[in-house]
Amino acid sequence: MDSGKVFDVTKNYSQNSKSVKKLIEHYFKDSEIKGKNILDAGARVGDYSIQLLNKGAKKVVGIDLSKECVELAKNKYKKNKNLEFHHGDIRNLNIFKDNEFDIVICVGTIFYLPKKEMKIALNEFVRITKPKGKILVLFHKKKGFIGNTARFIANLFPLKIYLILVNALAPVLKPIAEAIIKRKMTLDYLKNDILISLRGIHFGIPKGIPDKFKVKTVESEQASEETTASYKIEVLLNKKSLFD
Repeated sequence: MDSGKVFDVTKNYSQNSKSVKKLIEHYFKDSEIKGKNILDAGARVGDYSIQLLNKGAKKVVGIDLSKECVELAKNKYKKNKNLEFHHGDIRNLNIFKDNEFDIVICVGTIFYLPKKEMKIALNEFVRITKPKGKILVLFHKKKGFIGNTARFIANLFPLKIYLILVNALAPVLKPIAEAIIKRKMTLDYLKNDILISLRGIHFGIPKGIPDKFKVKTVESEQASEETTASYKIEVLLNKKSLFD
């Protein structure tokens, strides 16, 4: 599944700025962000990137697999010299040097990879993050029958047909989805961050991440403790692989 192609269709959707700000503030104090170089891994159209910059980051770099989302972000923030965006794959971050960033955040992205490839991406995050730097990554927890069935159905259809179904059925599915995940959401969020995201998604967490890095998940439109597992990883001084 080419997640870049799937998410090209979300380029005109932006997440609620208050909800994005709430998520960032849950995981980071302003003092942790101020003056730092940050990678937004899976930036899409820059919703998190701009909020991190507004909180005092020195520079924020976004990378995403969707060419169309990256181009939109570049045009939207072209006057901001402290924001830049690249088309690329989080499994291969060779455009960045070792120890280039103080913080890496990966929200809403890594779970489009199989677990073995999640580990590749995480070790790339470790490589490009400075010793004692932080990596924030959010995973989808394992789902039951309903979640797995929804994922199966979402991947049965060609993308064009599935998008027609999403637009037609989203208003009907909204109260059902809210009851299942136990939080309120907008119709746009349901379409772009839940229904479309079922294409190619992987539930569960790769084995080997030390439990000491697990933190409580923010309760927001994007996540909850019930559905999402959050890890705030501190990079070791000796820079060894996270899974050694």
